[in-house]
Amino acid sequence: MRLCFRLLLAGCYSTLAIAGIGVSPLAAPFDPFDWDTITPSDDLEYHDCYEQFKCARLQVPLDWLNETDTRVATIAMIKLPAVVPDDDPTFGGSIFFNPGGPGGSGVTVMLSMGHYLRNTVDKPGRRHYEILSFDPRGIGYTLPTSDCFDGSVVSRDAFILEARGNGPLTNGDNSIAYSLAIMDAFGQRCVQAGDAMAFAGTPNVARDMVEMVDKIDDLRKRDAAAQKQNENGEAPEAQDPDDMREELKKRSARKRTPAELRDEPGDVPRLQYIGFSYGTILGNYFASMFPGRVGRLILDGVCDVEDYSTGPGWLTNTVDTDEIFDTFLEGCAAAGPEVCALARESDTHRASDIRRRLDRFFLDLDQRPKPVLLDSGDVVIVTGSDVRSLIGSILYTPLKGFKVLAKQLDSFISGNISDMAILALSSGLMPVMKDACPIANFTNPQLVWKIESQSAVVCVDGDDITDKDVSWWRKYVNRQMSTSSLFGATWATIRLPCSSWRFRPKWQFKGPFTTPKPDPSLKSGHPAAPILFLSNRLDPVTPLRAAQAMAAKHPGARVIIQEAMGHCAVASAPSSCTKNVVADYFESGIIPADVSTCNIECGPWDTSCSLTNANITGDVDAQAAASWFNGEERIWRRMSPLGVL
Repeated sequence: MRLCFRLLLAGCYSTLAIAGIGVSPLAAPFDPFDWDTITPSDDLEYHDCYEQFKCARLQVPLDWLNETDTRVATIAMIKLPAVVPDDDPTFGGSIFFNPGGPGGSGVTVMLSMGHYLRNTVDKPGRRHYEILSFDPRGIGYTLPTSDCFDGSVVSRDAFILEARGNGPLTNGDNSIAYSLAIMDAFGQRCVQAGDAMAFAGTPNVARDMVEMVDKIDDLRKRDAAAQKQNENGEAPEAQDPDDMREELKKRSARKRTPAELRDEPGDVPRLQYIGFSYGTILGNYFASMFPGRVGRLILDGVCDVEDYSTGPGWLTNTVDTDEIFDTFLEGCAAAGPEVCALARESDTHRASDIRRRLDRFFLDLDQRPKPVLLDSGDVVIVTGSDVRSLIGSILYTPLKGFKVLAKQLDSFISGNISDMAILALSSGLMPVMKDACPIANFTNPQLVWKIESQSAVVCVDGDDITDKDVSWWRKYVNRQMSTSSLFGATWATIRLPCSSWRFRPKWQFKGPFTTPKPDPSLKSGHPAAPILFLSNRLDPVTPLRAAQAMAAKHPGARVIIQEAMGHCAVASAPSSCTKNVVADYFESGIIPADVSTCNIECGPWDTSCSLTNANITGDVDAQAAASWFNGEERIWRRMSPLGVL
């Protein structure tokens, strides 16, 4: 069984890493930063961090709905400052981004993606933004952390290895039954960790974002008052920054209900946001719950929020996955052996010949998994499911990944199983026991991937499925397989921990997922601009049809289609058209009526592609591919299906 632990490679965290778009993963070495040097505060106070960034730890109520509960969550926030000061007339404010997951660390992704996003949204000389992200509840540096193993990486990895040894859910009822027992044990462990994970659901995170938007506004007001005081020698009493601080504290001291937030005046601070993959779910929740707080909202790589939050869940994601793999085979055959290592001069039926070779390879690997003893001493059992998971992850980023995938598959077919084992280890398909000890540039146990960071969100946002038996799960797995023969078995594991998840949500939102008609005059309770949806023509886990269905629920919203394959338009391929649409929208709030599709500058089989914000290199061998997963980035490789990197 793959479990979500195995799915982790498929997380969109691989998108920029494999594609090489913007920067390579953590390519620039950042000095370590100790978050404990920041004292958590009810006010927003930034501190220098990671050389080029600003970090803060903001305290918010753990339970937004209970006036008497004094417990707090401490949100780790990070921003890349704008290239101009806040008082510059071209300063456009903060643009939040969420990298997806659930379980994605905004802090970590900011280090590798922040400059790329700022370059995408800025319009030099006209509009400049600071880019801001954060670790949602239970994730990364935000506290309380989600941890069902009490910090023991060894115990966690042993648990993962037991789950892995059980085999895929497609092995039959015995495998499903044992998997459910493993998840029951997992659920029992989690319940001993306290009830903080009951407050990790998306409605709580959306409410946290309202608070962050308010605190950013408060900080700017205080800074402006202090600057005026310095310029004038002594400011009027109303402008005294200390008095203003107390006044703003009184305003936010009481937990405002969702209904009160919806009835606020229209000139309150508003959110500018771009969400990727699961981040589109978070953005959809935010807009539907707090429409009067929407300034500009871009949702890229769009999930069907109804499928996510109701019913069996996660059934609509992979409808395009197999088609993308078919396109990979067809493109390989058309490119020929000089470009695609899987092709052969002797192929007469082109793509079908390549598929037959792969089918024989998969059949052999399914029937006889291969043991490999590596020079490191690690022993890896490589299975057909491993290779399918690897393929599925690279479908997120065809632009860079297709040539690499072809070379690796050709190597595997030729019998180079060691390469396959190296990738299985380095990409997070299975744990490495040395991770239990500190490694270079990675000493913080908070950054170990935790499946419960995902489950705490997925299980409380979705319908309760704790009463489902083996028969129900067999049908669920079959439905996933009927949608994607390549990725269905893996995708079926996402909801598996929910089979015994004992936390019930303290705050759940089931819609309606819609917004009032946008009003640029900042009418109370209305978005300031329509929502812009972005989608590639073919996306392996967030199909175009989901973007179209979600846009139909929000008045004035539109979908701009990028003529490309891969996960998330902005992150998967360079396109000057898409960049212009994004930058123009953030500046004006207008979705261009004369643009419905955007082309990309180069395709996955092009022999060269040298563009701004792209780093497209040549062939990569297994050792080079493994280097993509070093240090903290490799730890975060063990993550969830719906993220951007």
